[in-house]
Amino acid sequence: MSEATWHYVDNAGQRQGPVAAGFMQAAFRDGRLRPESLVWRAGLAQWVSLHGVAFEMGLGAVPPPIPAPPAATRPLGSDPTMRMLLPVGRSPWAIAAGYLGLLAVTGIFAPFALVTGIIAVIDIKKHPDTHGMGRAIFGIVMGGAVTGLIAFLLL
Repeated sequence: MSEATWHYVDNAGQRQGPVAAGFMQAAFRDGRLRPESLVWRAGLAQWVSLHGVAFEMGLGAVPPPIPAPPAATRPLGSDPTMRMLLPVGRSPWAIAAGYLGLLAVTGIFAPFALVTGIIAVIDIKKHPDTHGMGRAIFGIVMGGAVTGLIAFLLL
């Protein structure tokens, strides 16, 4: 057990000390100090965690500090950058309507673009957390325009 006097940061974040190593041992056993609590004594270059000087204080093996929980991650669909790059967080109907809207110029896919665009708008209204309204409207506009043009030319 070291006879050095110690300083420590308590659970409230206040610096305490100087105290004897015996006081530090009792404070650790009582839960007033944790393995991640900062401690210092003359001769140390900087404040260190209690875990790092446990043997010097006569505490024996102190468990390492508990790691911080991982930061909460946002779903990919809520990240605007990812939505620009990948079709994440979008209604599957809106994705289909967008691609069918592109293919509507061939004429064959125009009615399908119109129908999937309408279904996509309904799906997005039911699930407000999804995106893709622009693709759905594009499918409706392209599908409707090309279907209307084909109907006009056939009549």
